[in-house]
Amino acid sequence: MSYENRLMQMKKMLKKAPAEKVKETAYKKPSAPEYAERWETAGLKRIDNQFGTVFLKRTHYPADTVHGGLALGMLEEAASVWSGSDGIHPFAEGDEKKLLFFDTETTGLKGTGSLIFMAGLLSTDGEDFTLDQYVLADPAHETAFLFETGLWKPGRTLVTYNGKSFDWPQLQTRWTMNRDHLPNLPDPAHIDLLQGTRRIWKGSLDSFSLKSVEEEVLDFHREDDVPGFLAPIIYTDAVRSGNPDLLLRVLRHNEWDLLSLVTLFSKLTSLLMKENEEETPLPHTNIGKWFGDLKAYEKSREVLEEVTNVFFDETDEAYYYLGFLLKKEQRYKDAESAFLQAYKGGLDEGKTLQALEELAKLQEHRLGNLPEAEMNCLRAAGLLKNMKALKPFRKERWQERFESRLARVRRKQGK
Repeated sequence: MSYENRLMQMKKMLKKAPAEKVKETAYKKPSAPEYAERWETAGLKRIDNQFGTVFLKRTHYPADTVHGGLALGMLEEAASVWSGSDGIHPFAEGDEKKLLFFDTETTGLKGTGSLIFMAGLLSTDGEDFTLDQYVLADPAHETAFLFETGLWKPGRTLVTYNGKSFDWPQLQTRWTMNRDHLPNLPDPAHIDLLQGTRRIWKGSLDSFSLKSVEEEVLDFHREDDVPGFLAPIIYTDAVRSGNPDLLLRVLRHNEWDLLSLVTLFSKLTSLLMKENEEETPLPHTNIGKWFGDLKAYEKSREVLEEVTNVFFDETDEAYYYLGFLLKKEQRYKDAESAFLQAYKGGLDEGKTLQALEELAKLQEHRLGNLPEAEMNCLRAAGLLKNMKALKPFRKERWQERFESRLARVRRKQGK
């Protein structure tokens, strides 16, 4: 067989037969659970859509409803502050009517076998607030449950607490498992209040669980609350027995979570905009650093300078971060003064060494004060000998850096 004939034969073999059309499996709508009437009697509204049955509890709140010492209606002012900002900050996402406070209750922490059995969605029309809590009738009705939440509709900004790491990825997983029958899930703008809370109260709070933040920041204390770890057990029992009494307490737990998100958003905003003063300098220092990390340098310097002007104690970190901003603005003498205040104030070991290095760098390269640069290198060398918290390899690196600088500064002085 000739070479050309072989090629022609191979081409025929490579031709694929037309792919058979995959028959789409028609969705089989599950029957409503036997306990549906019992759950309705308990106060849950039954909704039947094309995919099955869902239960809903809807609650309305007037704007003057107080939770954690703050009225829900303060959200309007907080949202308007961000809508008028430059959009740099993570909280600057959309207006008040687009904010959708979102929290879930699940049967497990992660994995494809973990179901979302409750989804709470709290929103406002600019006047009153509405909380919709959707409850999974049973696992067979998951598609109906997910569809009814309306989370497939675009144009909303989610507000959660640890939602970027937990609630939203969990929802995406469940959506993927039901993707053949559901609309596509969008990728909405997302404000995770846990991140902001950690940024502001780092070093001030021992725990950042929502319950701890409620007590320490919002002054809200739950009474007769269902611990979160019991929620999956309670839901499973409610489905098996048909008795929703304990499940209603999980709904209340979820309700408190969402009300706290609204007032925490307002609280964080007022702090960031300096409308609510904390009694200690550390939260404000953290805010100043946060703006600096966002490259909003002018705002950062404004906050940090206010900390150093208003407070007399515990301002060392404010001076430390302020020093870098002043150096960036080429205000070298002011930066030297800030780093000196930071060094004297009692920073941790790493920041103390960094402040001394910045002082030596400024004095060597910008201010021409070589004797003082030499002195700060010697101060650092003396401190390093007694530092216990630094890991050995970091300690060695610091020693090399200061020894190298000290030798160079001495050469410049002719020593």
